[in-house]
Amino acid sequence: MEKELSDYDFKSQLLEERKEKIERSNKMREKFDEEFHTKGRAGWSTDLYLELDRFIMGLRGQIRKEYLESYIKYSYNGLLFCYIMLRKKEVLRLWGKIPYTSLGSVPLFVRDYEPISRRVGVMITFDDQREFLQNKEAMLDVTFGIIKKAFQGMASRKERKKTPLLKPIAEVEPVKPIELSGPSSLNISVEDNGDININLKIKKSRSQREILNRILQEIIFK
Repeated sequence: MEKELSDYDFKSQLLEERKEKIERSNKMREKFDEEFHTKGRAGWSTDLYLELDRFIMGLRGQIRKEYLESYIKYSYNGLLFCYIMLRKKEVLRLWGKIPYTSLGSVPLFVRDYEPISRRVGVMITFDDQREFLQNKEAMLDVTFGIIKKAFQGMASRKERKKTPLLKPIAEVEPVKPIELSGPSSLNISVEDNGDININLKIKKSRSQREILNRILQEIIFK
């Protein structure tokens, strides 16, 4: 009885610890929201984030946005294609999963981030309000293009099709039944040992080879 009670208490304790861990995790998630990232940031960088966010979420309805401690993550079908970081200083950065070499000629505010992160991607940095306001349309066109390409790279991925182990058996055209034209006769006799003799007489005008082959298909090979 003491052993059963001990086991029960031990399992109950593990269950309570698990519940507490989940609750702590949920509380941690709750404090990371849009306000967490935009509070205290410069007005122009916050407005820029909202404009970028609208563009990203408008690409397709299945995009998922998550607020993490360091950045705001955007993914499609579970695959990350870009994220945004708002810093206390007047800096906004956007990372896009796209090879830098595929972009051709790009302005200096777009940098190859693969040497730093060890994965394919570019980093777009907005750190000068005056420069951004003077070149807003051009800078947004470049940024939107990179975001769109990064998203298309994720969306165009197709699931691998499983190759069947066995090839399907080709359909065999059914053998047409023999049709005899003209007078014919069929004699069947059973001998004492159980053997069956079949005598078939057909008109001479038909091809003997064709008839013989069709008889073999119908009787012997079935």
